[in-house]
Amino acid sequence: MSESRLVDGLLNHNDVAFETLVREYGGAMYGVILAIVNNPPDAQDCLQKAFVQVFENIQSFRRDSSLKTWLHRIAVNAALMLLRSQKRHKTVALEDYSQHYNKYGERTVFATHTAHIDTDSADGSGNNIEQLFERNETKTTLHQLICQLPEKYCNVLLLRDIQGLSTKETSVYLDLSEAVVKTQLHRARLFLKAAFLKAK
Repeated sequence: MSESRLVDGLLNHNDVAFETLVREYGGAMYGVILAIVNNPPDAQDCLQKAFVQVFENIQSFRRDSSLKTWLHRIAVNAALMLLRSQKRHKTVALEDYSQHYNKYGERTVFATHTAHIDTDSADGSGNNIEQLFERNETKTTLHQLICQLPEKYCNVLLLRDIQGLSTKETSVYLDLSEAVVKTQLHRARLFLKAAFLKAK
C-alpha cells in the first residue's frame, strides 16, 4: 500500500489501513521510544499511547512532509511525555547526578562525588550541577526541578543528562541542529542551577 493510499485509509478509519500502519511503522516507532526511555515495558506502553495519538490526530497530518517523519515526531513526543510524568525509579537521586560537562554543554568525564569542581568557566556553567545539590541539603529531586523548566530546556536535559543520549542523537529526536542542542543544553543547565537556588 502506497503512503498516499495508507493515509487515505487512515482518514477513512479503514481497519486494514490501521493494521498496515502498525505493521509497517510500529517497529521503527518502538525503536525510537525505547532509545529514549530505555525500558522495554515502558516503551511498549508508550508505543500504544503513540498510536492512539496517531489515530486521534491523523486529520492534522499535512502531506507536505512524509508520514514517517510525522510518526517519528509523535513517537518522540510520547516518550518525552512519559519521561516528564514519571516519578520512579525515574526520579533521579541528586547525589547520583555526578557528571562533568564543559562550558559548551558537552559531557567530558564521569565524576566521583569528591571530584574537583571545574571553576574555569567564567559564568560557572562548567560546574558540576550535582555538586550544588550535594553542598546543600534538599529533598527536592532533580527530576522535579528539570520538569519545572520551560519545555525545550526540560526536553534537552531529559535526553542528554538523564537518559544519556549523545548530542547527535538528541538533535535527531528533537529535530534541531547539534549547535542548537548545545546552546539549549548550556542554557538549560544555567536555568536548572537557578531553579535549585530558588527551591532550596
